[in-house]
Amino acid sequence: MRERDGADPVTVLQRYSSAAAKRLTDVASGLPGAGTAGRLGRLWQRHVRERPDRYRASITFPTAPDRPSVGEVHGWIEELEYAFEGRLDVYARRGSVAVETDRISAELFDEAEFDAICERIEDGYSGSHSIAHLKKLRRHDDGLVRTHVIVPVKPLFPRDEADDPAARAATGIEAD
Repeated sequence: MRERDGADPVTVLQRYSSAAAKRLTDVASGLPGAGTAGRLGRLWQRHVRERPDRYRASITFPTAPDRPSVGEVHGWIEELEYAFEGRLDVYARRGSVAVETDRISAELFDEAEFDAICERIEDGYSGSHSIAHLKKLRRHDDGLVRTHVIVPVKPLFPRDEADDPAARAATGIEAD
């Protein structure tokens, strides 16, 4: 019967050093004030510097007959493709189209152009949806990434003409 070969000495050394580094990290993280420097660094980047190293976006476009046409959505996606240097993925989902972009450097990102695209999206959905636009700052590879999450949200109760104060006066209904 053939004998089994032992593990390569380099592999064994890597395993031992990895385990020792993990133990050392666990001990160091338990010391008082160990996370303070990291927290201060993150606060500095987020609130004082206020300039992320990279940008990315995640946008959902609901589709239906009463919403913007496929041509309008396609136009917005094309504009986003130019704004993010072609680094985006488009996903067809049930009842919507989703766009996810890659992280791009701050030098390549034109914030004014992106804001103009967001305004056009908001105008396109103004009759049927409100736009939820969240901006998140996250650390990634020793840098700060600003992520824009944009989702048109349909109101819980549909808007009626009766909600308009001018329409109430025309129908003779007065609000208390």
